[in-house]
Amino acid sequence: MVLNMEEMKFMSKAELARQLGVSRETLRKKLQEVKGLHTGRRQLLYPYEVRMVYEAFGIQISS
Repeated sequence: MVLNMEEMKFMSKAELARQLGVSRETLRKKLQEVKGLHTGRRQLLYPYEVRMVYEAFGIQISS
């Protein structure tokens, strides 16, 4: 799966979990493993954070 940078937008953790096909709990654990990503209790992720998560899941992003 390859995504465009134009497709990056603010996204809730629940929406991101659905898009990745994982549970919110699995996403929560994965977020803790991503270096430089500290979302805490905040539910809305910035586009650059969404990109970091996609990369952590091995999804390529084209410019």
